[in-house]
Amino acid sequence: MGIEVFMECNVPRLLTDGGGQVSGAVGYRRTTGEAVALAAKAFVLATGGIGRSWKYTTNSWESTDDGHALARWAGAELIDIACMQFHPTGMVWPLSVRGTLATEGVRGDGGVLRNSDGRQFLFDYIPPMFAAETADNEAEADPWYEDHANNRRRPNCG
Repeated sequence: MGIEVFMECNVPRLLTDGGGQVSGAVGYRRTTGEAVALAAKAFVLATGGIGRSWKYTTNSWESTDDGHALARWAGAELIDIACMQFHPTGMVWPLSVRGTLATEGVRGDGGVLRNSDGRQFLFDYIPPMFAAETADNEAEADPWYEDHANNRRRPNCG
């Protein structure tokens, strides 16, 4: 379709014209270090995730939020940036396993997510479409592990 893809190319800066429109980019090929200059009528930033924005994560080292930063530096307004995939079951303690991914089965077998105050906060975020099948509080949720048919599950059980 006449679209050129630049794999393994790092773009540290977008260039704008006098009116604030993106008119080009400068970068380099990671495999060779060769400089790359790009000019186009339009740019699509397909830069991956931002998982490395968190201190403890199992996301790839490449998920560094460069795309959001490039857009902001070029003057773009970012919208709906809270809508991103976040996998909340990474280990933080003990130190020997910090950053290791905990399987979602951990939550299904009784593990729970707690905030820094020790509170199971996901009861505050039950989507309306799952409200009928999801317990409203810890006391209501605990019996679900023994009897799935007659109890509602925790909001964080897979």
